[in-house]
Formats: sequence, C-alpha cells, structure tokens
Amino acid sequence: MAAKYWEITKVQLRHNAWQHVLICVLLLAASPLVLGVKNLDAAQSTKVLETYVALIGIILFVPVFLPEQDRDLWDVVKVRYTKMTGVYLTRTVISLTVSALLTAGSIAVLAAGDCEIEPGKYFFGTMAEIIAFGGLGILAYAVTDNLIAGYMISLGYYVAGISAGYRYLKKLYPFGMLIDYETKYWILGAGILCMAWGILLFRRRR
Repeated sequence: MAAKYWEITKVQLRHNAWQHVLICVLLLAASPLVLGVKNLDAAQSTKVLETYVALIGIILFVPVFLPEQDRDLWDVVKVRYTKMTGVYLTRTVISLTVSALLTAGSIAVLAAGDCEIEPGKYFFGTMAEIIAFGGLGILAYAVTDNLIAGYMISLGYYVAGISAGYRYLKKLYPFGMLIDYETKYWILGAGILCMAWGILLFRRRR
C-alpha cells in the first residue's frame, strides 16, 4: 500500500508538481526585492508572510485535479485499482508538505534578517491562511471543473481580505495574525472543509 502511494508521489512530483513548486520558489526568492526581509518589525514581518508567502497556497493546491483534464489520462487512471480519492489526497499532502517547507524557510530567512518574529505562532498562522486559500481554490475548481475559476475565486478571497478588511470578514479575515489570532483557527477549519468537500465533489462528478 505504502509503495503504491509513494509511486503516486513520485509521478506527481516528476510530471506536475515540480512546475508549481518552481514558481513558488521563484516567487519567494523575489521577496527581498518586493517587501524586504531585514530588520522588520512585527507588523512588517506578518505582512510578508500573510500577503506574500501565503500566496503559495493558491499556486500549490488549486491544480490538484489538473492531471485529469487530460481525458486520455483519465480513461487510463479510472480503470486502475487505486481509488482516485486516495490519489487526490496524496497530491494534497504533497502540496501541504511543500507549503510547510517553504513557509518554514521564509520564516528562517526573516529570523536571519533580524526581523521581529514569533516562529511557531507565525508558522501556524501562515499555514492556516495557505490552507484557506488552497481549500477554497480546490472547492471552486471542483464545482466549476475549471482551473482558472479555482485561481480566480481564491484570488478574489485574497482581494476581499485586503479591501473589505476585518470589519466585514470577521472570523474569516485572512490577515488577522496581529489583529485577532482566533481568525487563524476559523480559516484553517474552513480551508480543511473546502478541501474535503472539493475532493469528494470532484470524485463524484467523475
């Protein structure tokens, strides 16, 4: 069983995920030029993590169903013994692992740059946001069967967070690291539910 999912992981990394991982690495590598990563106070550090680093959730999670857009590949996959729910979950875990590694790396860079930061607290808060963005994108993709819609709806939530703010989004405000940390638990739960619902919905539609 473990060998089967390890094979799925290798195939996903070799043929699909590496492209999105590369985009995320390049995006984060540009952060010193975009926002700076040295001598930041707490507000500036959280801005880097919440409005920049967390974008990798959209890039990594939304394309979880992308390989099935190839109808010939889908016809081959669906006759195999492996349940597609397990395939989707494996891909999701890959995205989650990469997100955690890149987030931890970003926090380490901030810490090395003498930025004011609480590593554990900021890691959890950023990952909650990543999962919220990614989960919403997965659900949107599953509902519309359209990758672009998944990206756009996730970005719409991002823009709503910036424009509407905490006053209107309340506990679903994505940038509440310093305003109301409880929002992180709410968006984490919402993100997990969206992911689960999206995977089940996409599997049933197929």
